Amino acid sequence: MPWFKKRSDTPARVANDTSPNAVYSGLRQQALARKGADIGITPSADAPAWGVLMESRYKSVTMTLMALGDGTTSMYLSNGGGVIGGQGHEAVRHVNAAFLNQANQSLSHLKRCETFPIPELGQTIFYVLTDSGVLTGSGADDHLANGNHQLSTLFHAGHAVINQLRVASETEDA
Repeated sequence: MPWFKKRSDTPARVANDTSPNAVYSGLRQQALARKGADIGITPSADAPAWGVLMESRYKSVTMTLMALGDGTTSMYLSNGGGVIGGQGHEAVRHVNAAFLNQANQSLSHLKRCETFPIPELGQTIFYVLTDSGVLTGSGADDHLANGNHQLSTLFHAGHAVINQLRVASETEDA
């Protein structure tokens, strides 16, 4: 094993990643490269999606919400902020499971992907993790929010997770 890191081992820095030491880009790349078996998740035949990332771009920050089938729930911000450990809260685990369930119900609206661009301003991209590869779908935030898109229900399920993460964080900070 060489003592140096090969260039390909270094995560590609996301364009608006202002986090210290590009931690956002690293966490994002790690989430997208995971395999269910690597973390002890075995999907079922009727629910092949074992993880979902929902990414939204705002003026100065990109947000990545990650929900996995083992309950792991985190939110990463390209400015270095975020929330990890959401799975320690029952309400977060509940909405995480509903988000994954909705991802499995939305599979017919997704397509396979090999690259993982961040969303444009005002756009949300979903990356659904399965053992056969990553699937993606996206839409404009206003269409997703207003129910005018085939992935609107998935968008709202993701926002329920974000809201519960916020509540859990505020409870811990109090």
